[in-house]
Amino acid sequence: MKTNKTRRTAAHSIRRTVLLAVCCPIWLSSAGATPDDATAKEPGTLANLSFEQLSQIKVITASKREQTVENVPAAVDVVTQDDIQRSGATSIPEALRNVPGLNVAQINSSTWAIGARGFPWQYAPRLLVLMDGRSVYTPAFGGVYWDAQDYLLEDLDRIEVVLGPGSTVWGANAMNGVINVISKSARETQGTLVSAGGGSEKLAMAGAREGFKLSDDIFGRVYGKYKYDNATLLHDGSSAEDAFQFGQAGYRLDGYPGDQGHWTLQGDTYGGWEQSHLNLPDAAAPPAYATADDQAGRVSGANMLGRWEQTFSESSTLAVQAYYDYASRDTSLMRIDVQTMDLEARHTLTSWDRNKLDLGMDGRLVMDKWGDRFFDASPAQTTTHLISGFIQDELWVMKDVLSLTAGLKLEQNSYTGVEPQPGARCLWHPHEAHTLWAGYSRAVRLPSRLEEDVVSDARVYPPGVLAPALPGVIRALGSHSIKAETLDAYEAGWRWQMERRASLEVRGFYYNYDRLLMLGAGTPYLQATPVPAAIVPASYDNGLAGTSYGGEVIASYLPVDCWRLRLSYSYVKILLHASQPDPFDYVSDEYTTPRNTVALSSSLNLGRRWDLDTALRYVDKVNYYSIPGYFELDARLVWRPRDHWELAIVGQSLLHAQHPEYRPSLVGLPTEIERSVYAKLTWNF
Repeated sequence: MKTNKTRRTAAHSIRRTVLLAVCCPIWLSSAGATPDDATAKEPGTLANLSFEQLSQIKVITASKREQTVENVPAAVDVVTQDDIQRSGATSIPEALRNVPGLNVAQINSSTWAIGARGFPWQYAPRLLVLMDGRSVYTPAFGGVYWDAQDYLLEDLDRIEVVLGPGSTVWGANAMNGVINVISKSARETQGTLVSAGGGSEKLAMAGAREGFKLSDDIFGRVYGKYKYDNATLLHDGSSAEDAFQFGQAGYRLDGYPGDQGHWTLQGDTYGGWEQSHLNLPDAAAPPAYATADDQAGRVSGANMLGRWEQTFSESSTLAVQAYYDYASRDTSLMRIDVQTMDLEARHTLTSWDRNKLDLGMDGRLVMDKWGDRFFDASPAQTTTHLISGFIQDELWVMKDVLSLTAGLKLEQNSYTGVEPQPGARCLWHPHEAHTLWAGYSRAVRLPSRLEEDVVSDARVYPPGVLAPALPGVIRALGSHSIKAETLDAYEAGWRWQMERRASLEVRGFYYNYDRLLMLGAGTPYLQATPVPAAIVPASYDNGLAGTSYGGEVIASYLPVDCWRLRLSYSYVKILLHASQPDPFDYVSDEYTTPRNTVALSSSLNLGRRWDLDTALRYVDKVNYYSIPGYFELDARLVWRPRDHWELAIVGQSLLHAQHPEYRPSLVGLPTEIERSVYAKLTWNF
């Protein structure tokens, strides 16, 4: 069972939630609001849009410039602000749960496993994640720290998800997909917003934003948020002692000098604290050769981004962006500080109304410093660079009917030298209701600092396993001879807008992976100090390859104007093989991905004052971690008792008292996710 302190905290939170849910509606109703208020919020922003209108939503992630969804020759999904709010999400990973083709699973209170069409590992090593165009993929560790990627969700405009390689325009590490989190401009967030809530697992949450106008063409906003998430559970029902607290604040300024110009300056700072309870391998410890570590982890950072966009004429547009990012992490596993500086320029030329040429260059400098923890890097400090250029041409062979797009990204990096990443796509509108597209891309994932320079004792065996009278140690070693992982991706899709109230989309893919990284065992030797042991060196090598195939089917339907239904099914099959001895069974990574995933969501406006949203999902078993398949249900009920006020009651993981979703990719205890209910009150004026 949970500790008494945790029990008391949860009990107090539930009582606060009940009081908030009961007392606030009574007070707000007594203030004179009526359901027929002419100023009441209209039903959900997207609930009344036809699928034809939805297909005209603008996206930028597929080509780094605005395109309508119907004209994107790729598997693209847009999680709108309306979708984010209706999901009841309190974090970005939660908002991505029902995106077809994304594998999203919660590991513990602060950690997530996310993958695109497979490989949903803890740090998403083959997925590029952007925050307003700023890459948060860390080359020091080869992945994304999801606990440090946050924002005031009410200020997000949308989250664009492109499945499949985005390497032709975004470059290395955009291997299986790109996720771009895009916030609203300061001009769109004028006024005051305050929110607060809490519940059984989301113990406390609060956020505030103030939007202001500095002049006729300059707008600004400042914001802050805080959250405190309860610990998850171990299988026996006791606390995993992994509670998480996080706070973030920031600002954004937007200027519009003239009709054709726009500049943005924004920045954020954040800090978090997370409990942990780890058993770290240690040959010097008594049997079972592990040291318990309860050190609380700390995460902090700050960033600043500037962007200028100028349209010189109908045929010429220039965009320049620069950012600085500082990220620090001090946990039992690692002590690391990373600084990233990036400068990018992009120019779009329209030679005639059927042809668009995109050109761009990017330079990036990354400085990292490691401390002595479970992962120890040598040398402790490095500076790496990445310089790239891309060209992409979109030609409408038949205007508004048939387009061809071809591009090439060339990158020079500190790890593997020059990496070409070409791509070609075509799109065909044979009928106003049908869209067909197909594409080929080559993508790469660069080695990380961990895979090149880090040393760690990954596993310790008792005497008699590797040596007769000594403990045996598997020592993971970085290697400077490894090459970039590669992917040749073939994709195709069909979109059918049946009528105003129904649409269907079918997408398929075939991926060919090569040079995937794995640990291979070297020649064992005996170590005398600091503790006698038999050492098996295990260095990284490009010894793994394989294929995957599958796809997604998405059907949407509006039974009536106020009710939207969406059903999606995703399938992925991965087959891996090793070209050398595989003592650590990397081939079994093909079993870390759920093969079948189904999601059914319903968004219903109950008049002008009430919304009811539900999301049912099925996730197939994960054989590698012995996690059975499961159904799960989230629900959200919203009441707007008066203008500018909103009360939401949200239930998450309602079908199980507790259940496992995934396991840590590195060291950590297997935990289970508990049923959660919380209430949130928002004032937006």
